[in-house]
Amino acid sequence: MSQKGFLIGELSHKMRISTQTIRYYERLGLLNEPERNTAHYRIYSEEAEQRLQFIQKAKHFGLSLEEIKSLIEIRAKGVAPCANLKAMVEKHLNDLEQRIQEMLAFRQELSERYEQIETIIPDSSAVATEICQGKICGIIERDNKNKTKNSTDY
Repeated sequence: MSQKGFLIGELSHKMRISTQTIRYYERLGLLNEPERNTAHYRIYSEEAEQRLQFIQKAKHFGLSLEEIKSLIEIRAKGVAPCANLKAMVEKHLNDLEQRIQEMLAFRQELSERYEQIETIIPDSSAVATEICQGKICGIIERDNKNKTKNSTDY
């Protein structure tokens, strides 16, 4: 630590994050703009180090940088942001639960498709030429499940 604070490289090393990440957080407003020394190098305070620690811990709650910034801004107004944190984490849990259910449904559907393929081609060395006829792959082209569903929906 320099006399007044940390140079960006020192802070980066101490926090185990890149200097680019620190600058990015500054641009997003997650960190206050640091003071500069006479050589115009950034000098970060212990407050900046504590803010980076908070950001790293907040990310473990599944929060986006935008959400973290929101919590910081709420606290800057003198209000404890814990109720906001609760709502954010609850939303993430609900979203995650929905994605898990969608993935489980997709897994079931994919398993059923695999079973159909397995009955058509029981041995991977066997080529069912009649079934596989098509422009590219007859098995896919003949699939009637979810005709209108886009594969990126999963």
